[in-house]
Amino acid sequence: MSSGAGGNALASLPGRQGVAATSQEGTQLSCDPFALDGDVLRVYLPRLQMGGIDELTLRFAVGAQPWRARFQLTEAEYHSFEQAIGVLQLIEIEEDGAGRQAARVELHEAAVLTAIFCQNAVDGNEYEVRVDDISETGIQLTAELQVERNDEFAVSLMLGGRRVRIEAKAANVSQGSYGRYTVGARITKIAESDVLAIRRLAAQQGE
Repeated sequence: MSSGAGGNALASLPGRQGVAATSQEGTQLSCDPFALDGDVLRVYLPRLQMGGIDELTLRFAVGAQPWRARFQLTEAEYHSFEQAIGVLQLIEIEEDGAGRQAARVELHEAAVLTAIFCQNAVDGNEYEVRVDDISETGIQLTAELQVERNDEFAVSLMLGGRRVRIEAKAANVSQGSYGRYTVGARITKIAESDVLAIRRLAAQQGE
């Protein structure tokens, strides 16, 4: 049983809606916790997104303090066509950062955008882009491709000496100079190891 601040943070989860969760493969989804028994949390999960999930990391805040709780999915049962009930066994819970928003890393690096669901591109087509900055939750890039709001795409880039691949959904697009477009996008899929790489670079840039 978790005690102290971690236990109090865990106890705040039941009754919340839309808590951000990330699988061990980096798939992002939201869950609705509804019951806690010791270190076992029961949540409603999107049933059709649960394939291959063994672990889930939940990120949430209590006041100004962000928390990160990692769970093992021990069982899942049918609840409705859209939802399943997941039984999560706590592995660890820890403070997530120091109450800050996700820090951005300034990059201005060449990258490759692969269309997933774009209005002006064939699925699977690749385009050279420039990534201006990236955080754990978002990315800004410059592209010659006319990206539209809500377009979905993958971006592959070098980050701290390693190849990183994220998936994102365009949130805002503005036309810049020379026929280029500046795109701000919300990251929808990112591996936990890549989140850590972004944090390390953000910490280095902030020193």
